[in-house]
Amino acid sequence: MEALETAIASEPHRCLERVRALFEAAFHSIAPQLGLEIIAGESFQAQNRRIIHSLDFALDGHPDSERIAAVIQRLVGNVNGTIAALGQLSNIRGLRHGGSLDWSTLHRHHATMLGGLCDTLLTFMFEVAWSRVAGPTELPADRYVDHPEWNENLDEEWGSIRIGEGEYWASRVLFALDTTQYEALRVEWDAAAGVEGVEAA
Repeated sequence: MEALETAIASEPHRCLERVRALFEAAFHSIAPQLGLEIIAGESFQAQNRRIIHSLDFALDGHPDSERIAAVIQRLVGNVNGTIAALGQLSNIRGLRHGGSLDWSTLHRHHATMLGGLCDTLLTFMFEVAWSRVAGPTELPADRYVDHPEWNENLDEEWGSIRIGEGEYWASRVLFALDTTQYEALRVEWDAAAGVEGVEAA
């Protein structure tokens, strides 16, 4: 979210790229909490739809708790239609990647709208998901070693720090302390690497 806020102020043309990366990272963070399977090739909107259908929006102690939950789920489901539009927007040349340097791209007011939507919805989804469980479960240990190229990229860019006799590499530190940030940046890096591969081909 800090990267998104920075993009709104200084790089509005990159806001759509960061919004999409954050939604994808949120899915990979919340889905394991809810026991949802990660399905290869699943569409952007379908991922979020499964999250929304699995969240419990009931208000404990209210006589119309089930009705409230159903209405909130419909409300959030309608927002998911907006998420689908974000996906479509991000696939248009020049708005997220590709295109000519002469083409117009998103401006600050677009970035403010997209960033505000992302911030509000993701914050709500995370808070609902975490409120229904004891707390975020740790990612499996092998998740770190699943991405050697990404880890190497982090280590090359940020290096390591020494504390006493120990040396701690950036990728390990980030993964251990903030897995959500680790995943968000990795998704963004993977997307950029994929685009570069297509352009090189």
